[in-house]
Amino acid sequence: MLNNTASTTSNINTVSSTVPYKKLRQTSLNARKHNVDTLNFKRGIISLARSIAARNLLQNLIVFSDDEVEQDCWFVAAGQRRLMALDYLHRVGAIDDDYPVRVDFIDKADALVVSVSENNDRVDMHLSDLIFSINELANNGDSVEVVAAKFGYKAYYVRKLMKLANMAPELMQLLRNNKISLNQLIALSITDDHDLQLKAWENCSYDKSPKDLRRLALNEEEPVSDNKYIKVIGIDAYRDAGGEIKHDLFTQHESHGGYILNPSLVQELALNKLQVLAEQVANNEGWSWYGSQERLESWGDDSKRYEFPRPQLEDYAFTTEQQNQLDIIYDKLENVKFAMDEAEELSGEKKWEALRPLSKERNELEQQKSEILDAAEFTKEYKSQRGVIVSIGYHGDIVITRGLMKLVDKASKENKAVKVNTDGTVVPVTQVSAALARSLSCERTLAVQAALLQKPEIALALTVQKLALSVFSAGYHQNPACFTIQETTRTMIEAAPGCEDGEAVKQLRMAKAKWSESLPKGWEDDFTLLTSLGTDQLLELQAFCVAATLDGSVSQYEPKKKSNLQKLEFAMNFDIHEYWKPTAQNLWSRLKKEGMIDQLTQAGVSVNKDEFMAYKKGDAAKRAEQLLEGIKWVPDFM
Repeated sequence: MLNNTASTTSNINTVSSTVPYKKLRQTSLNARKHNVDTLNFKRGIISLARSIAARNLLQNLIVFSDDEVEQDCWFVAAGQRRLMALDYLHRVGAIDDDYPVRVDFIDKADALVVSVSENNDRVDMHLSDLIFSINELANNGDSVEVVAAKFGYKAYYVRKLMKLANMAPELMQLLRNNKISLNQLIALSITDDHDLQLKAWENCSYDKSPKDLRRLALNEEEPVSDNKYIKVIGIDAYRDAGGEIKHDLFTQHESHGGYILNPSLVQELALNKLQVLAEQVANNEGWSWYGSQERLESWGDDSKRYEFPRPQLEDYAFTTEQQNQLDIIYDKLENVKFAMDEAEELSGEKKWEALRPLSKERNELEQQKSEILDAAEFTKEYKSQRGVIVSIGYHGDIVITRGLMKLVDKASKENKAVKVNTDGTVVPVTQVSAALARSLSCERTLAVQAALLQKPEIALALTVQKLALSVFSAGYHQNPACFTIQETTRTMIEAAPGCEDGEAVKQLRMAKAKWSESLPKGWEDDFTLLTSLGTDQLLELQAFCVAATLDGSVSQYEPKKKSNLQKLEFAMNFDIHEYWKPTAQNLWSRLKKEGMIDQLTQAGVSVNKDEFMAYKKGDAAKRAEQLLEGIKWVPDFM
């Protein structure tokens, strides 16, 4: 070994030198074990290998010897990624067996400490790896204070990690798989009983809040009157399962009073009952899947897990009798609507005398229609894509919700890529930033502005509507197409990088230049001068001015919100492809590579994921633009 130098870092003695590549080995004492097989990790290795090939190894590997395992070689305690990068270079022939690798030698006893320190200081280790490593050091005889000092942690933090190391093995596996959060694990650590920890986890509500997990793990007493689960199963079923109720002086004579001594048991019984009922409903009615949970809401996190049912008439399999009844009801509803329209033409008391019975009849017909729909079966196709969830209502009643579609299934059906979080919520792989949402909405506005130049009659209608709203209507009405009396084109251009080369901006600038030259001198102070233009020219000028004041921009992307420009676009038979196409500058470079792949897939373009992910981001954006050349497509979020 040549050029030996000695140093002491963080109370660990090291000696620096070089060793041949062929004498390096991986070791189980390297703390990083999580996510080393992922695609991102492997791509990082290739990138690091290229860097080493270009600039040599800039940071020493930290190694130790272990003759009991293998003689005359060195085990890498810290620098696993660098070693894997060297392995890659060796495989492709960039280095040979004798390639000199700079290393720092340490004692085997210090290997785990050094590995944890280096890994955690550079790229955060997975929490499960950190917990395991610190617990190993403690088990080897180091005190909490010594371990804390080695890593620069507070002693209480080390104690917390050591306590988590003694959680139920099943929960630790969930942590490794990112199926449980740190806060959830801490809540369950309130008890050392592994059975209680697991029961609390399994029986807790769908979102498994730390507060609920802690309560179940502690098995705290709860008043019978407040317990929604007892309302689902009944006191007798709870007692039959071995559950106990404690009474005090105030509740000993009440049939539904007292305190539940086994809250986790009653919750387990209730959720089991819901699951059994859900399975029965699904099997009897033919739904493709079933589930149960404590509460099901059509908003919040549940709206990020499921599409709630809004069945259309074609989703029902009506019997002949039901179909005949519906036909009669729809005919009657049509007659009632016609009669109500005629009644609206009357005035005073005659109008209301005519409308009251008609309104009552309409409500009765709608009720009859609802009853038929509630009793009707759904089609096999509808049920094959959807499922049923049984949950607990606000008053402890059992609620059966049919026709739910998992958003994961919906995304798969629509060929969209999504990520599933640990709580089961689904988010799209393509994340639309606020800046991108504003930019694209401004580009869309510019395109609509350009299209409106050719539709002076629609611009006139917009102007009349805006004026009429202030004259005839006292109530609140949405601003038509965000029509303002203030020029917005410049603002739209500034917010949309790359749009100045687009067709929409070209047309708008040509129109502005034309009218700047055509307007009579002094028009700013004397409107009568504009009459010299003639009606047709005035209508064209008005169309340009109205177009230049449209504002359909948004500050952030809201998937379910419709654009203010939608009605105007429909009226003009607007086609955005005439004015806009996705480019590296206006779209692709502003998405992550995973998002680019997702959007290309939605556009019907096949992509080799591994090859595409290997591109640098700028090159990936250019490649995406090339792949869509000649294809008419805009992203859903535009």
